[in-house]
Amino acid sequence: MGGRAALLTSAGLAALVFSAPAYAQNSDEDIADEQTQANSAESDAIVVTGSRIRRANRDTLEPSIVVGSDQIEERGLTSIGEALEDQPAFGPPSNNPVGGQAGSFGSGQTFINFFGLGSQRTLTLVNSRRYVSSNTASIFGPVAAGSQVDLNTIPTLMVDRIETIAVGGAPIYGADAIAGTVNIILRDSFEGVRFDAQMGLAEEGDAREYRLGAMAGTSFADGRGNVVAAFEYNKTEGLLYSDRDRTAQGLFYVAPNDPDSPFDNILIDDRRIPILNEFGAPTSIDIVPGFGFDFYDASGNSLVFDANGNLVPLDFGERYGVVNSSGGNGFSLTPVQNLLSPVERYLGAISATYDVTDNITAFLEGQYANSKGTELRSQPVYNTWLFDDAGTPDGNLIIPLSNPFLSDEARATIAAQLPAGQDFFFLGRANTDLISGEGSSTVEVYRIAGGLRGDFSLGSRNLNWEVSGVYGRSRTEGRSRELVQQNFENALAGCPAGAENSPIQTISATCVPFNPFGNQNSPEVAQYITTIADPTATNEQYDFIATVGGDLFNIWSGPVGFSIGYEHRKESADFDPGAFFFGQPDPNDPDAPRTQFGRSIPIDPVSGSYNTDEVFGELQIPIVSPSMGVPFINLLEAKGAIRYVDNSLTGGDITWTAGGRWKPIEDLAFRGNFTRSIRAPAITELFNPTSAIFTTADDPCDARFINSGPNPAQRQANCAADGLPANFTSNIVDFTTRGSLSGNTDLENETADSWTVGLVFTPTFAPGLTLSVDYVDIALEGAIQSVDAEGTLEACYDSVNFPDPSCDRIDRDAAGQVEFIRTGFLNVASYDYQGLIADLRWTQSTPFLGADSTISLRGSYQYIDKLEERVGTGDLSTLRGGIGYSKHQGTVGVTYENDNWGAFTQFQYIGKAVVDADAAPTTFEFFERDDIVYVDAGISFKTDEDFVFRFIVENLFDSEAPFPAPAGGGVVTYFDGIMGRYFKVAATFGF
Repeated sequence: MGGRAALLTSAGLAALVFSAPAYAQNSDEDIADEQTQANSAESDAIVVTGSRIRRANRDTLEPSIVVGSDQIEERGLTSIGEALEDQPAFGPPSNNPVGGQAGSFGSGQTFINFFGLGSQRTLTLVNSRRYVSSNTASIFGPVAAGSQVDLNTIPTLMVDRIETIAVGGAPIYGADAIAGTVNIILRDSFEGVRFDAQMGLAEEGDAREYRLGAMAGTSFADGRGNVVAAFEYNKTEGLLYSDRDRTAQGLFYVAPNDPDSPFDNILIDDRRIPILNEFGAPTSIDIVPGFGFDFYDASGNSLVFDANGNLVPLDFGERYGVVNSSGGNGFSLTPVQNLLSPVERYLGAISATYDVTDNITAFLEGQYANSKGTELRSQPVYNTWLFDDAGTPDGNLIIPLSNPFLSDEARATIAAQLPAGQDFFFLGRANTDLISGEGSSTVEVYRIAGGLRGDFSLGSRNLNWEVSGVYGRSRTEGRSRELVQQNFENALAGCPAGAENSPIQTISATCVPFNPFGNQNSPEVAQYITTIADPTATNEQYDFIATVGGDLFNIWSGPVGFSIGYEHRKESADFDPGAFFFGQPDPNDPDAPRTQFGRSIPIDPVSGSYNTDEVFGELQIPIVSPSMGVPFINLLEAKGAIRYVDNSLTGGDITWTAGGRWKPIEDLAFRGNFTRSIRAPAITELFNPTSAIFTTADDPCDARFINSGPNPAQRQANCAADGLPANFTSNIVDFTTRGSLSGNTDLENETADSWTVGLVFTPTFAPGLTLSVDYVDIALEGAIQSVDAEGTLEACYDSVNFPDPSCDRIDRDAAGQVEFIRTGFLNVASYDYQGLIADLRWTQSTPFLGADSTISLRGSYQYIDKLEERVGTGDLSTLRGGIGYSKHQGTVGVTYENDNWGAFTQFQYIGKAVVDADAAPTTFEFFERDDIVYVDAGISFKTDEDFVFRFIVENLFDSEAPFPAPAGGGVVTYFDGIMGRYFKVAATFGF
């Protein structure tokens, strides 16, 4: 044996494998015996995510995470997105019901974010087949352009398990699987009927949640067929920032007043904007309050209107610059910020199989979803000098002294302080009484998948095949109340005779005069001034797949598995902004810019489609099998897969993977793979017309950010070279600036080179224990980036070759303020993720705690070694260590189950983080966020009549979010700590 062991060098191993010495060879009889065993186990073979080759176990070459239906049920989760957000490898979701939403363009939807690479780079499947996207094909949509799947549209009652693999899925499933693949496996068989009811309530007495569900299944035709169907109704109530203590504090970062402050940004509470006022701020010239042109009382206090239309002193609080104050009675954004969107969902699914013959099975799947999400509040439309000149739609209102709504006292005060001969004044106003900012979107999804699968013999080979087709359609209908400028002006003028209404129909055509002082208008005023905007987005998907696979041939170690196939897919998307957002064309020149009806710039429709023809193949080669008895090699296998994708818009491209597994002993396996992945440009990225936008950005040359970035000294030098002073205050940081965004039909596929290496420990001395640890490296090049205003500014002023070409996209006025900025989609970004992920599963019988009891332990962990985004050559953004991307994150759950009761507890650890990983600690006061552990727990009781009652507490110890979150970010990351303790009760009954 010593001589044979000595052969196991790299060269000796090659000789051992391919020369097959006598001691390792299988006789024809041995191979026949193994083939017989394989045939007898054929019915037990399964297909796991990341492969189309059937196998007898769930081992994968890629790091994998499995979330079972039992885990979803014990925690009372009503969305698949919630289950995945608990997993450390998933960064803050690109969108979910928490925080600000996209209003009528997409609210309350859930799109996941694997490894922090963006939701558009995670492929979501249902039963290993594609699912239609519900992302709005518009730059105003809820998330970045792509084919993301809204996880709110899939009923959790039908979920059997969720399988997730990191990288490796691209050649098996096609484009978009750059970060990984999420495969939602639905139940395909069920016997009986099950009813489910659940209610949730926050300790504060709000944020109620309701769920009702039913599932039924039966076999028929003497067991040849089975059908299972489920229906769910879910409703959750929403919250505003003012509904929770932490968010109601109005914590905000501002530039300090003290020039000797050790911090570039300091924290204030009760943030106010005194130069804005929701009841009206009068001035004698076209300006904002605080510059010496206010109206004053006898004590010299600036005067503004209160809710009843009376002039009252304006308390500026403690001022920080022109815009911000701490305290006082200036305008607060807290009441107009959305914390949690209410969502109402009707979900249905059906799955049926029928054995047409002993070797052919027909299958059918169907899903229906109707999900409505609402953004409760957002910022109103403003009239202020900050946004335009007086008399323009966004500028200050020009109010004559004769306005009938002006009280005699207020008229006398203002008239006495106007310049001689001036019989009008200016009024700034936040129009919260006309529109609240509420906007909703209803997503309706239809999907049907069906086909045939079966087995056949070819000579001595057992092969399997499947032919399937998928059709999916998603339609998102938005609804929001919007101000119509022409009718606003009519009402402001007192409804003069002969005034024409706007061409677009408002809720009421009857003009009612508008009182601009205070909050005294009747609903009829708002009905005349506002209309209902109704944008719609429609996505369609057709997908046809044919595969054949099985054992290709036998070698010394057993059968070589294979799968080959063809896929044809068509994706189309159409976005219609609706009459209001589209605007009014020029009747004399259809090609001229359209005129906006309200305060929103005209929004362009987007429409496009593409199709792909794809061929793919996969091989799994058992180089050494356990039966061969090779020292130090219990098992050695290799796997390779390749796919050629011919995209009708971007041409041909290849994605492939190669890897293997080595088990030196039965208890331990090492695995690894290398994968080339691609993502095709989305329809929005390709076809979006050049659209006008309003945008804000953290200007790198602003004094608050001049010391940040990948190289602060380079940034400072570039800003100085552009003539901007070190103490520069940029308006684009706090107020919107005009710009444009353009699609790009010359975009190319994104490409990523990724590899993983890891181990899986399944000790025979501890049955039921599985521990996997993997290192993941993803290098994405040519990433399609909507280079927004901030990215464009950073690309310019962080460049090592200033002035960079990106500087030509920025127009500054003589004072250095950004006047216009051109943005668009380009293949200019790169992402680099490196990290360690680990997963632990252990289920152990515990008869000493009850005759039939078990304890299950599950744990997941991620260490982020590197997570960076680069645009061009200069702009580098480090996400690692930032809020939402803590270097260390982990989740541990323990479940105890006995015959008639059970209990669980889960610990979610979020490591320390900083406000900006690229900034110096002195950039922000309270630069670091402490680590935190949130604990959930629950208990369940069961009866012999299949009745289960559950009581669940989320955030058991009412742990608060790390101070001062969400200032500096983190409303989603630390939402449990903002929400507070939350209770759920659930009951399930079946027969």
